[in-house]
Amino acid sequence: MRWWLFALLWLMSFPVLGAAAQHGVVILQYHHVGDDTPRVTSITAAELEAHFAYLQEHDYQVVSLQQAQQYIASGEVPDKLVAITFDDGWRNVYDNGLAVFKRYEYPFTIFVNPQLMAETPRLYMDWEQLKELENYGATVANHSNHHQHMTWQAPDESTGEWLARQQQDVLAAQAALMHGMGSAQPRHFAYPYGEYNPELAEMLAEQDFIAFGQHSGPWGPETPLTEIPRFPASAQYANLKTLATKLASLPLPVLSHAPASMVLDAEEAADGITVQVRLKHTDDFDATQLGCFYQGERVAPKWQELTFALQLEQLPIGRSRVNCTVPSKSEPGRFYWYSVPLVRPNDVGRWPD
Repeated sequence: MRWWLFALLWLMSFPVLGAAAQHGVVILQYHHVGDDTPRVTSITAAELEAHFAYLQEHDYQVVSLQQAQQYIASGEVPDKLVAITFDDGWRNVYDNGLAVFKRYEYPFTIFVNPQLMAETPRLYMDWEQLKELENYGATVANHSNHHQHMTWQAPDESTGEWLARQQQDVLAAQAALMHGMGSAQPRHFAYPYGEYNPELAEMLAEQDFIAFGQHSGPWGPETPLTEIPRFPASAQYANLKTLATKLASLPLPVLSHAPASMVLDAEEAADGITVQVRLKHTDDFDATQLGCFYQGERVAPKWQELTFALQLEQLPIGRSRVNCTVPSKSEPGRFYWYSVPLVRPNDVGRWPD
């Protein structure tokens, strides 16, 4: 082999000079564990075990949300950090997942609704089962008391009354967690349906909560602590081939996006909407390679310096999201990822579950 070709191949084995990947925490979101529940929110016990085995075989470090928060706060986030979450506290998570939790003893968080636990005990885990799961890595956290659409304001209440009602619900659920588990639980909150607005986010921050949505992407240093994303890992998202790409993803350094609220004005959204995203400078990706997708269709970004705009047409009533990715220069095969959650209400300000 010619010496210059050998030298070129040797140099190509090193990361791109001047570029360094920014790492974050990938959070997986599950609901049901079973084969007799709605597939859209379900994973089988065999699929769950396959996910855990993949994490182990590929040297991922599974951390609790408390540990993840500490890493993010330190500014020193090691690569390959993963956190695991389950929403709603369904009984089948205990019935069908217990053997998997015992085998791996990974830390994970279960977000529960104490009022629903009391009203429908046959569907949800009880406090004793949750305490048993603590022995195998579980932390129990707040998913509100009733699992309602938190952004919905009743026709006869003011904005102040609506926000006070939501605060009371969250704090009542936190008190129930402490009573049911017999000890103080972390102030971690998962929005029901992943729905929130700036007023809810500010209220939770004032009450010392960090909060998690259902839009995708890793948790990075620039992520607002009341808008933390999670990757769904059930149904079609349980496929390990596509899940592996998400586990290897990097947090796109986004400084802000507009509109600020995921809940859009119904009339404006009916005619489409422009989404703007402002990035922090980094040498580790080429902005011209960024690709964005909405409702399965590619949407071309329009750039102005470090801000890009996306024009979306014909938004459906209900929840949707834009996903944007761009390849890393220093770590080939890995992608920076960012998601913008959106909700278009109907004419009376409501939408399906």
